[in-house]
Amino acid sequence: MRAWLKRISSLIGIVLSGMLILACIHYFLPLPFFPILDAMSIAVPWLMVANGFYLVLCLLFRTKRFLLPLTGLLIAILSFGSFYGFTAQVEGSTPQEAFTLMTYNVRGFNARGYYEPKNGGEQIVAFTEEQQPDIVCFQEFNRTFFPYFKKFKNRIITPVTSGKSPQAIFSRFPILRSEVISFPESANSALFADILIGSDTLRVYNVHLQSYQIPSREFLYADNGRNFLKRLNRVALKHRQQAQLVQDHAEDSPYPVILCGDLNATPFSRPYRVLSKGMYDTFKKKGQKWGATYYLNQMLPYRIDVVLVSPGIEVAKHQNFDIRASDHLPVQVTLKIQGE
Repeated sequence: MRAWLKRISSLIGIVLSGMLILACIHYFLPLPFFPILDAMSIAVPWLMVANGFYLVLCLLFRTKRFLLPLTGLLIAILSFGSFYGFTAQVEGSTPQEAFTLMTYNVRGFNARGYYEPKNGGEQIVAFTEEQQPDIVCFQEFNRTFFPYFKKFKNRIITPVTSGKSPQAIFSRFPILRSEVISFPESANSALFADILIGSDTLRVYNVHLQSYQIPSREFLYADNGRNFLKRLNRVALKHRQQAQLVQDHAEDSPYPVILCGDLNATPFSRPYRVLSKGMYDTFKKKGQKWGATYYLNQMLPYRIDVVLVSPGIEVAKHQNFDIRASDHLPVQVTLKIQGE
């Protein structure tokens, strides 16, 4: 009996560490024929927790199997770094000439009352007025809410004629140029604006990568889960294409870049790695705790809304707000152009 337990325990250790190591390898060297492995990034935090728990058990029972989870954890930490923010926010430390930027997927402000809370739109408007950001990037915007943001003198929105899910950028600073980056065969897109701040110009990208669009719980089990797996694979492939499209565009920017929005992908995914190339993640610079921006089934925290900045932009503050007015949570950062 003990021999069987040892075999099962060893198998569990191999599976847990193997899946974590595979996720790390795929992060750097994506397997071309298995984009569905991109979806494995969703499980990375929990694989790390499971490997940590297994490591503790191995140490308690003094078995050499502890090398399996230890190897997996070390490779994951070296690959992804910490996904928990330890930075303490210091009040009164905001530098002069700094500005604030907010990114928020508002789910259409729940204008039709389909979701809870019913007054989500009112809460979002009130929250934005309270925070008074200098630049706001909304995903899944609703054009009927334009009048609520009159204080922003400069604004752009995805054209109706594009057929894409509306995104908007509101700015207290002048917008010199703007354009939509259309994603092929998708209702999603990116929007960029060249914004003049003082004597400097920044290019701000508002990105909304492909949504998974899972219609119901029943869809997860339909056709023995094959439909769900096909959807994951299709979305993962679009994530790769869309992230590369935005990254190629940003590389040609004549100005320092701020890239923000809803990636529908975690920081352990290939799309994140592509978009963050040569950029700093504001959460990793100044974030606290888990930095959750989305809760799967209202319980499991994920960080899928990000702000990435060029090296020439200083990160003074990163804030996550637990306001449940949409299915996403807002992120606000305080930034400063270096050299001012």
